[in-house]
Amino acid sequence: MKKILFEDLEILNIRVQELERELFSLGEEFAVAVEQSSETWHDNAPFDVVREKQTRINMELVKLRTIRRESTKLHHKKKEKIDVGSKIILHGKNELRLMVGGFWVGRESADGYRLISSESPVAKTLLGKKTNDHVELPSGEFWIASIE
Repeated sequence: MKKILFEDLEILNIRVQELERELFSLGEEFAVAVEQSSETWHDNAPFDVVREKQTRINMELVKLRTIRRESTKLHHKKKEKIDVGSKIILHGKNELRLMVGGFWVGRESADGYRLISSESPVAKTLLGKKTNDHVELPSGEFWIASIE
């Protein structure tokens, strides 16, 4: 199973609920679109627009529900090596404050740290490293100052 932070799972659940409400509300739009006059059923552009919205919502719902089903939720625990949930301060030309999220992240930052997916190239470089290890990232060379 893939890992996801508890907080991101909560964000994912909220988004699923929003999409379900949005999908339910399309019923009225479908009713209005069907009532609009057109010569034949296949020439109803408003109906096609609503159907496209429904398809978009369903696609996102399927994706998010799959992520939820295939995920193991994690609560952050302090570790010696960088893992999912670790907050890292890197020093180099400049300071970077990163937090490794799960394979799906629902926010850009947490507690002053930029959140990165554990599937990203930067996270893959950092995973398993310890304090004082040196790493080469696309933005330069860094050493790991601290891990929370």
